[in-house]
Amino acid sequence: MKSRAMVLWMAAVLATSAAFIAHLALRLEVVSLGYDVGRERREQRRLVEQRRLLSIEAATLREPERVEAVARGTLEMDVPDPSRIVPLGVRAGRRAAGRAR
Repeated sequence: MKSRAMVLWMAAVLATSAAFIAHLALRLEVVSLGYDVGRERREQRRLVEQRRLLSIEAATLREPERVEAVARGTLEMDVPDPSRIVPLGVRAGRRAAGRAR
């Protein structure tokens, strides 16, 4: 009778120990995942801010005044004489301006 009680007690101790170890392992995984989520959220915030700054920079680079300044200054371009402008085509009584479509 005593040996059977001892076996049952050992089984209970082992089961409790296994459950405790499993609990600790799961808790460690939850903490680790929490750190991962925090790290990824920081990265997301950084990327959102970078995207915002890049969109502002792109809008600034597309400003007509800046484009004209670069064309005139760096590329030494100027407005052409009207005699040098060749229309590309006529559409419904209007001249096509800019791009050929």
